[in-house]
Amino acid sequence: MKNVLLTLTTFCLVFAAQSQTYFQQSVNFKIDVTLDDKNHILRGFETFSYVNNSPNTLKEIYIHLWPNAYKNGNTALANQLYRQGDKSLKYGKEEDKGYIDSLDFKVNGKPVKLVFDEDHIDIAKIILNEALPSGRQIEVTTPFKVKIPNASISRLGHVEESYMITQWYPKPAVYDKNGWNTMPYLGQGEFYSEYGSFDVSITLPKNYVVGATGDLQNPTEYTFLEKKAKSTKERIESGVFDTVIKSTEARRKANTIPPSDKAFKTIRYKQSNLHDFAWFADKRFEVLISEVELPNSKRKVKSYAMFTPKNGYLWKNASEYLNDAIYYYSKWNGEYPYKQVTAVDGTIAAGGGMEYPNVTVIGNSGSAEYLEIVIVHEVGHNWFYGQLGSNERMHAWMDEGLNTLNEVRYIQTKYPNNTRLADALLGGKFNFHGKDYHDQNDVLVRTASAFGLDQPLEMHSDDFTSINYGIMVYQKTGLIFDYLKSYLGDETFDNCMKAYYAKWEFKHPQPEDIEAVFEEKTGENLDWFFKDLIQTTNKIDYKLKRVKQEGDNTIVTVKDVGQVAGPIPVTIITEKGDTLTQWIKATEENKTTVFNDVEIKQAIIDIDNQIPELNRTNNNYNADWLLNKVEPLKINGITSYNRQEQSNLSILPALGMNKYDKFMLGLSFHNFHVSGNKLQYFLAPMYSFGRKMVSGTGELFYTLLPKENFESIKVGASLKSFKDDNTFRDNDSYFAGINPYINMELGTRGPRSAWSQNILLQGLIKTTKRATTTINEAGAFGQYRLKYNKPDAKIEVKTRIEYLKSNSKDEMGRASLDATYRYKYLKSKKESWVEVRAFAGFNFLNEINSAYNSNRYMYALGGQNGAQDVFLEEYYFGRNQTSGLWAQQRSENMGAFKTVSNYGNSTTWLTTLNAYLQIPVLKGFFGLYGDVGATDQNGTVYGIYDAGIGMRMGGLLQVYFPVLQSQNLEDSFISKAYEQRIRFTLNLNIVNSGKLLEVLKQ
Repeated sequence: MKNVLLTLTTFCLVFAAQSQTYFQQSVNFKIDVTLDDKNHILRGFETFSYVNNSPNTLKEIYIHLWPNAYKNGNTALANQLYRQGDKSLKYGKEEDKGYIDSLDFKVNGKPVKLVFDEDHIDIAKIILNEALPSGRQIEVTTPFKVKIPNASISRLGHVEESYMITQWYPKPAVYDKNGWNTMPYLGQGEFYSEYGSFDVSITLPKNYVVGATGDLQNPTEYTFLEKKAKSTKERIESGVFDTVIKSTEARRKANTIPPSDKAFKTIRYKQSNLHDFAWFADKRFEVLISEVELPNSKRKVKSYAMFTPKNGYLWKNASEYLNDAIYYYSKWNGEYPYKQVTAVDGTIAAGGGMEYPNVTVIGNSGSAEYLEIVIVHEVGHNWFYGQLGSNERMHAWMDEGLNTLNEVRYIQTKYPNNTRLADALLGGKFNFHGKDYHDQNDVLVRTASAFGLDQPLEMHSDDFTSINYGIMVYQKTGLIFDYLKSYLGDETFDNCMKAYYAKWEFKHPQPEDIEAVFEEKTGENLDWFFKDLIQTTNKIDYKLKRVKQEGDNTIVTVKDVGQVAGPIPVTIITEKGDTLTQWIKATEENKTTVFNDVEIKQAIIDIDNQIPELNRTNNNYNADWLLNKVEPLKINGITSYNRQEQSNLSILPALGMNKYDKFMLGLSFHNFHVSGNKLQYFLAPMYSFGRKMVSGTGELFYTLLPKENFESIKVGASLKSFKDDNTFRDNDSYFAGINPYINMELGTRGPRSAWSQNILLQGLIKTTKRATTTINEAGAFGQYRLKYNKPDAKIEVKTRIEYLKSNSKDEMGRASLDATYRYKYLKSKKESWVEVRAFAGFNFLNEINSAYNSNRYMYALGGQNGAQDVFLEEYYFGRNQTSGLWAQQRSENMGAFKTVSNYGNSTTWLTTLNAYLQIPVLKGFFGLYGDVGATDQNGTVYGIYDAGIGMRMGGLLQVYFPVLQSQNLEDSFISKAYEQRIRFTLNLNIVNSGKLLEVLKQ
């Protein structure tokens, strides 16, 4: 009986949880605010009614006080900006910062306690004197004062007396089925707020022009705007704005802010079904007023464009952009519910533009085309964020990505031949001719995926790297929804979107809600889309496996070589020139489609490039090609867009130089192209004027699709062959080496992390020819690297095991560990790093029989020279030099002493401690160094030290000038010439893909 009761109880609880109805709180605001434009301060009083529609009794209400995000360098916003390289809030001037204070919350007229969050000063909670039951409401009041920050920081701010007033008032956090959704203000990762009504009165000097959320309630203010609009129209027709842009003095005058009127005005706005209110004020604004008729109801919506005179030449057609955006978004998704829409010209640090209900602010634009795109995108957020209030902080793809889909569709609809946008972006170069606005986004997504930079779309917005928040959240989401639209067809897709809009307008939809609507309307299981493409980084990659003619029928078979079993469009072009397309369903296992009664000329997977495939070079079949599935060769210059109908090869002049080869001249051949292949190669043979033969380098690698627990895996080999030494005058002095390798970036491609891990397994097969002597070497090393990367602290730990053997019976085995810690010791904008590094190396096998390898297989106190670079990892200008300038080139590894002496090199063990203090002047170009170490030589342990002055130019060049060194190190120099003791590192591998990835992943 007990078990039966337990089972029944469990069933009832589960049923109750599953049958909970959707609820949504309601917040209705009345705000009065005054602008003090001398001190850049807002003084306001706020009243809001809070209606508890949840099934729960509330004892507290969480409040967002987002202006406090600008208060100091310790806020979540300051830390996010600093992580992205922006120090303006972390170490900025106090006068540029902002805050909100003078709060005195009362509930139903009685004072209540306000408790600030321990971690975030822009979050607080009101402790209610009496609990708020389900179905009841309270009235909350408070005065407030906002010091408006400098607009260069983020979205709330001012530029002199131009104001962008956003996220400016105390507002309750959303309470939904997940509980309280508290969140600090961030620049990357936007908002989630409760719906309700707004009644806002703004008092400010009467010559300000204001664009705001809501419907204007003052007839006199509307008359003021109409008068402005009439003047603006006349100025456009007279060509004033076109002449302003041509003169620096005219632009300066146009940008001058006039004095504020001594008289004040109060402007009132009202609107229902909003979750936010923003306003913008500038005394220079020109105004355009227009209207658009909605496609279904034929209702008229008024549009306002407000812009500064210096940008008038770009904004003169802004009404068209606003009206067309409202029209098309209404046509595809559901009609615009409000009476007005406004776009204002403003200088913001938040990017190209930022959206708010009814109103959007647009940053500086370089062209009319770009201005139209940004206006359309930001106006589109009235649907995806404004009317469909998803949680942008948790599910950014639901607003930014769906909006990007509509933005691209707008461009393709209004400008069918929009290749000019791609041409304008790239100047018509690099094989992008004929590509359109959609293809630009496709290139970005496929390239990021090929580099192993991509992350899943369904993540907290702050977990994305900066580059992925743009490429993945915006572009990839837009592309995959375009893929879904292409598969379903415009009519079915639009019906789904309209049903989603109708069901969730002015509500808070979650990811499962949009999925449920699409699956209900289509009757299909769309896990391949909503699970694979949104929740993972699984790649789409299809291959045209076979094209077979059977009688009058053509059978096309496609192989899924990716990780997403989605639908596939297959197109054939017949001998008559007809184009026929059929979709292979996601559920079809054999991936075969039959075209009846046709004779084929071409077969193409995804002819319109609607699928963001990782690799498109296996999508084509042409009956007229010599090899039916190998595309014709196309020769390019520096690089190229990797077009699927071509085998793209870039050929360039190649130049080189070193001590032995002298000058080298040749050609390089590569396919390192935009949206590159899985198999990539680079080959640069050059004629060596010193060797009188061909020298050069090359590399070949294959990128595997990401596996579980791996961000990327590359399998490849590099090749190097150069003249080896100046001491042998015949042309047979050379080395040739091949380095096969497997390079693995460990991780899940999930949330951005300060930690990264890498495993590198690399081999060596090398032949060195010197006169009548041939030295063959073979070996390998395994290396594990752990890195921690924060703006003020960095750690790198690396462990390595090496083995090498030569035909002269020399044999070496050694293991090492080095760890580096870097810390920014001055909390300011200045470059001020202190670096401490520890190294320990041990030779567990050291059988040396030849003089050639006696020094090469040692651990080097001063970092390895060219001869000691036994695995050919670096480029040396004098690889085997023992004197002269090029002998002073060392790598920053092993013992890393800042010396060119070979004293302290050991065949047994070596340990060192290195320190470098960056001096915070001249951008940290100079520094002080000091090294201490111990080494074993023939059973005797020696202590060594040195110190001096360093110059570091990033990771490219480091130069060290000794000032002090231990006597044993001093005595090791044969020459007393100071210039011969200067050590330098020249790192020519700084631009390799590994270094690039480290930068892009931050």
